[in-house]
Formats: sequence, structure tokens, C-alpha cells
Amino acid sequence: MENTRAFNVLKELWETYGIAIEREFSFVSKSNEQVIDEFFFVVLGGFGISYELNKSGLHVLKNKGLIEAKYYSSISNLYIIENVIKRELSKKQFYPITCNGQFRKYRFVETKPKVISKAGYWLWENCHWRLFDKLNELNSFDARTWLCECPGIGMKSASWLLRNTGFNNDCAVLDIHILRFLGYLGYNIPKNITEKVYLQYEEALRIICLKIGVPLGKMDYLLWILGRNGYFQFVR
Repeated sequence: MENTRAFNVLKELWETYGIAIEREFSFVSKSNEQVIDEFFFVVLGGFGISYELNKSGLHVLKNKGLIEAKYYSSISNLYIIENVIKRELSKKQFYPITCNGQFRKYRFVETKPKVISKAGYWLWENCHWRLFDKLNELNSFDARTWLCECPGIGMKSASWLLRNTGFNNDCAVLDIHILRFLGYLGYNIPKNITEKVYLQYEEALRIICLKIGVPLGKMDYLLWILGRNGYFQFVR
């Protein structure tokens, strides 16, 4: 799946912006609390939920004390915490502010609370909330496979969590914007992104990054930053 155009474009992007990424992004392992926060961040996220709304959702739930092990340590508690979260997500208290100057409700309030409660219970069942220790026991790719067993977490979410907490700098977070960009670079991106397809395109990017001399995680982070700043607006 060698792609000369992709190599040239990514090499130029890294030569132009790589220094800034090196200064900004550090692959240093975080504390258990920070890793837990990242875990719930990715569970709160997903297709149709912007980064700003996602971040605001985590901030609200954490500040209201709803991301604590005691609420998820028993399956009998899940219905209660699910309904509390549903009430909070239904309130107009989230960023980004609308064009009318109002806070937003969260998205998918009927389904997201169930996913959050199930993910929290999975976390308790599988590592008793000691996520940092558990991830530290596994190699980076076994950790991703393990995380993908959690309700609400797939390849993209698991890769994001591991990259942003310092456990894996050799994975790609292939969101819709980066996949469209890869299509622009000449890759034939199918509509249905299975795990096999995800790994295939991740490996294609990894090979290019090896040739350029940059970790895949840092290149992926650069592409995410560029996307956040409108670089991919021309990509359809």
C-alpha cells in the first residue's frame, strides 16, 4: 500500500509543523486519575460528538462527582447512576455555546448514559479502577485489544486513550477527518471501517512515518491538530 504522494505530503507537513508538535506533545505516562479521566472522555465521545462538547461533558460529570468507583462497583447501582447521568446530560450546561449564546444539552441522552454506566462497571470488574496499573502490565497493543472489550470503546477510542496517556506512541487515531484526508492522498477508504481495515491503514501510515523518522503517534497528533484548525476543510 505504498503511496508516494502520501509520503511527500506527510513529510512536508512534519518538516513544517513537527517542531511545534515536539514542544507541545509529550509521551509521558499520566497518573491513574488522569488515565481514568481519559477513559471516560473516550466513552463520552463518538461519532456526532465534537471535541468541545466531549470535553465539556467530562468536566461536568467529574465536577459533579459522578466519575467515582463507588457508583460503578456493583451492578445493582448502575440503574441509579445511569438515571443521574441522564438527568445531567439533558440539562443545558455544556459547551460550546450556541449561536444564540446558550449552553447545550449533551447528545444521545437516551443511549450515552447506559454506555457510561456499563463502561464504568466493566472498568471495576476488570481492574478495580486501577487502570494505570492494568495498562502498565500489558504491552501497548495488547492493552488496545483489552480496551476494545469495553462497552463504548473501539479501535479509535482505545488508540486515543493510549496515545494521550503515554502508553502507546505507535498507534493512529483514525477519525473520519483523517480517513477523508487519507482518501484525498489516494487511499481507497471503504465506508465500513472494520478492525482489519483500521489496522491496514494504520500500518500504511506507520511505514511512512518510519521512513520520515517520526513516531506514528506524533504524526497522527499533528494531523488531528491540523484538522482542528481547519486544514482538512477542503477534503470531502
